[in-house]
Amino acid sequence: MAPVDRIRVGTASWTDPEFIKAGWYPDDVKNDAAGRLRYYAEHFPMVEVNATFYALPRHGTVQAWADRTPDHFRFHVKAHQVISGHASDPARLPEPLRDLPYQADGRGRIRTPSREMRDAVIDALVEAAAPLGPKLGAILLQLPPHVASTPATRDEVARIIDRIHPLRTAVEFRNASWAEPGEREAAADMLGQRDAAWVCVDAPRIDVRSAMPPIVEVTCPELAYLRLHGRNAATWQGSRTVAERFDWQYSDEELEEWLEPVIGMAERAREVAVVFNNNHGDFALRSATRFGQMLGARMGGG
Repeated sequence: MAPVDRIRVGTASWTDPEFIKAGWYPDDVKNDAAGRLRYYAEHFPMVEVNATFYALPRHGTVQAWADRTPDHFRFHVKAHQVISGHASDPARLPEPLRDLPYQADGRGRIRTPSREMRDAVIDALVEAAAPLGPKLGAILLQLPPHVASTPATRDEVARIIDRIHPLRTAVEFRNASWAEPGEREAAADMLGQRDAAWVCVDAPRIDVRSAMPPIVEVTCPELAYLRLHGRNAATWQGSRTVAERFDWQYSDEELEEWLEPVIGMAERAREVAVVFNNNHGDFALRSATRFGQMLGARMGGG
């Protein structure tokens, strides 16, 4: 059995306002950016960086992340919206990048970036992430729910992964078409050829295109990846806020469902990232803590 310390459990962000509102951070830490990360890293060995989805980070900021965390800590950095294909406010890009060609939507947001723009944002993110060094696990490419599996979209995902190389990419598909027979195998093969990780998902068990089924794929020998979004079917579509959408506290019975799959993932990959994204209040923090306890008990602590 793989040692338990090869399975890193954490949350999607350490800066989420919900964590502060819920009182997870002590009073002497909650208003201190440096203190929050150090406190988080005392409790978890890994985190996803969510802020990079909205804005490219400064080199000094990333260096500070590296400096404030222990040697064994791991960051998974979420790809910017322009890279993944979400609508994005051009004003949030650095000036040289916002002037590159793109197709705008009715609100003036970047809807379809040119290849030139997308590649420039990829290059900027790869450069910005450099100070993390060995603490960087992967760039998380979370596709929009409207991106269905087709040869064209699969080719573009492959091209993005190749551009991000030599950094590793973990890809979260969010349209159930990627899990259909034939499409799943084609996507897994494409990722495997590029040493990229398929992001397994726990989401509401509902029959909608935006809810991926709970399948397990390991396409990269270095990294397997699981993201748990909660199972609130009522708020999955049309919710007003992120906290509303992910308003779900996992029960022990629900967490139990993932113990053996995660242990199996650790037998096939050198490292496993288990990320709780049920960021309503302190639900993600509590779920991550409890899952780590259950893993330790199941695996005998080592």
